[in-house]
Amino acid sequence: MPDSIATKTTEFDPSATNAIYDQLQGAWTLNRDMAEMHLHVLQGGVYLDEFGAKATESASQYSWRKNASIAIDHSADLINLRIDNLFRTPPVRTYGKSPYKDFLDEFLSSVDKAGTTMTDFMRHAMRLYYVNGVDVVVDKQGSVDGQEPGNLAQERAQGLVPYLQAFEPLERPDWAVDHAGAYHWVRFDLGADAAEDEDLDGGATHSYLTLTRDEWRLYRVSAEKSEATQVTVGPIGIGRVPVVSFYFKQSAWPEYPKVPLSLLTRIAPISRYLLNLVSQIQIDIYRNIAFLVATGVAADKIPNEITPMGCWSLPEGAEVKDIAGDVKHIESKIKFAQVLMEVILRIGKLTGGTGDLESRAASGVQVAVERTELDNEMRMTASQAEQVERDIIQLAVSRYKGELVPHDEIGYRVVYNRTFVLTPVKALIEQAVLFQKTAGADELDVMQRLLMKRILMAISKDDDPDMKKAMDEIEEAKMSLMPQKAATRPGLKDTDLELEGDEA
Repeated sequence: MPDSIATKTTEFDPSATNAIYDQLQGAWTLNRDMAEMHLHVLQGGVYLDEFGAKATESASQYSWRKNASIAIDHSADLINLRIDNLFRTPPVRTYGKSPYKDFLDEFLSSVDKAGTTMTDFMRHAMRLYYVNGVDVVVDKQGSVDGQEPGNLAQERAQGLVPYLQAFEPLERPDWAVDHAGAYHWVRFDLGADAAEDEDLDGGATHSYLTLTRDEWRLYRVSAEKSEATQVTVGPIGIGRVPVVSFYFKQSAWPEYPKVPLSLLTRIAPISRYLLNLVSQIQIDIYRNIAFLVATGVAADKIPNEITPMGCWSLPEGAEVKDIAGDVKHIESKIKFAQVLMEVILRIGKLTGGTGDLESRAASGVQVAVERTELDNEMRMTASQAEQVERDIIQLAVSRYKGELVPHDEIGYRVVYNRTFVLTPVKALIEQAVLFQKTAGADELDVMQRLLMKRILMAISKDDDPDMKKAMDEIEEAKMSLMPQKAATRPGLKDTDLELEGDEA
């Protein structure tokens, strides 16, 4: 292990990728694109297959299909639903008695040395977590005025503190793990250097960072092939690779070590197929638009323009007919597209096992949430995020101190939100109304209060100034009397207690 920082030239190529990366790069790119489908990717035809095996599709038709491409899958919605619920209220962090409180105050307020708070950083990391998984690096190398610190004392003197970087698998060209799945070493692609001003050029140097248990290596590859690659090497000093992995799932295949499985691993290929199926439906629909055929009249006598409220003058005996094809194959494809949409929702835990959808005239399609499975998944994610953050803090404190510091000594605790709003307000009210009809409901005050609290949580947030007042009112209310009296008032029907239309 080096005891100081040194820079030298090397013939090693840090841009080299391993076989696993080469095999999965396409799948990871697909996940990323389906989660955030940019127009140039959509209309560029990246995922749009050309028709025909022997006969090639005409260039004009393929060009039209590319320009008409639309992505109607729920990939982004599935991710946003989860993130919005998990960060419905900010995580609660407790470290007031920590011996590292002053350091943590500064670190948590700017975890990336650019003013990003820990909450904002974790929200960003959570999005990467659902798309492809993310590795969080607790970094510390750097310099002031070009002078690299030689040891921990010089780092402190220069005010260098740990900071965080997030990398997705596409930014991890090579790695190796031990028998337990922990990194022996890992290399990340830091990208090309950015221009420091608008009148300057960027991209002169491309950087890569390798982390081992003992040292870090920062490679600077010049765009000029004639210049040698520079590598700066320095100590880590904590006996651990300073990386925390945050994965939705992880592959169990031994030939895929440290390969994340994301929320979109199964969904993205379906979304790609759906994009192509919709394109076929578009072509079928436009091909089936009625064509007019005129008989008994010379071609040059047929008007060139067809407009609403127009009038043609044709010779006697001439006849105009419309030609329209069969639409059964279009209907079959539309039904298949609906099946694929339902499969995506089922994998995303937004419908029951049969993928049922509930139609609503006012808002199109309302997703019937299978609350238990999704709720359990998100609670596990909240617990996982808490552990990931605690591990990040441990590495940050350890890198600051220069030695591995145990969790207990740091005294840091974080709790993520577990109050999720997954059921529409109207459905919650209907549940409360139906409960009142249950035998013995008037004696179950705790149960009634729980139902009222669920309704309150669905229409408000924890930081709402009236939230506590409303909770207190629920606690003080005599639940066993209020609903029964309301239900027996003359002229009041059960449906009067339900919200109408889209008021929910």
